[in-house]
Amino acid sequence: MDRRDLMKAMGAAAMMSMAGARESMAQGAGADETVYELRIYHLNEGMQPGILARFRTKETEIFARCGMHGVGYWVPTDEPLAGRTIIYMLRHKSRVAATESWAKFGADPEWVALKAESEKDGAFVKLHESTFMKLTDFSPKV
Repeated sequence: MDRRDLMKAMGAAAMMSMAGARESMAQGAGADETVYELRIYHLNEGMQPGILARFRTKETEIFARCGMHGVGYWVPTDEPLAGRTIIYMLRHKSRVAATESWAKFGADPEWVALKAESEKDGAFVKLHESTFMKLTDFSPKV
């Protein structure tokens, strides 16, 4: 299953839930327009429970503190990705803000300690993909 299949399976309505970005586009925000980031983590064998626990307990809080807003988090239900993948989407104020937020996140002392502790027996992620997107003018308000 490739990225296109994953995006189709997730559904456009679930992916585009932030009305604020729609308003931003309508006002012609240009370089400052809200962007969404689709992230797909392909995990090392047996690591899905650990990464889900980390997201559930601390990581999403650190995202928010660093200016990244979670839209949704998914796990595939079909093979070959079931149990080996996490997919999530973040909303950023702009592409520049996304770059700044990720830099802040990577240097965050709580994140650095959390990652080291949670991955002491091995890395969770073997490969990650990131795609930035903007809402279309016909995206539904959900």
